[in-house]
Amino acid sequence: MTDRAAVHAWCDFLRARIAEEQRAAEGAASAPDGTGVPVWMLTEAGEPELGVRAGDDVLLTVRTGRGTWADLVVAEHLVRFQPRRAYADLTAWVNLVDLLDHWVNFDLAVANELLTVVLLFADRYRDHPDYPGPGQR
Repeated sequence: MTDRAAVHAWCDFLRARIAEEQRAAEGAASAPDGTGVPVWMLTEAGEPELGVRAGDDVLLTVRTGRGTWADLVVAEHLVRFQPRRAYADLTAWVNLVDLLDHWVNFDLAVANELLTVVLLFADRYRDHPDYPGPGQR
């Protein structure tokens, strides 16, 4: 049987992690001038890794092992599509966490089913210092 307090702790933890990722995706997906066009550019050719830069920050590096031209194609694809897709995925994730947080108050059987799914997603945060331990389920 699921402990309601533990489920609420998981929901709070995940909302905080999702919000962090949403801020990063929002920053990548829109320009500060409000045009909605990403202000990303690729790092200079010849650097050890081809990367995507926003201002002075390198947001990601791309190493495909297929040479500079292939790396450029992959990096441009990431610049154009990934931030918006990541934000949409995170929005769906928030909805799932909200469902879990709602159902734990009304139907523990439903909450247990949702918790199983949510914990699969939460596994990527297992190294975070605030990660609720396995005993929190």
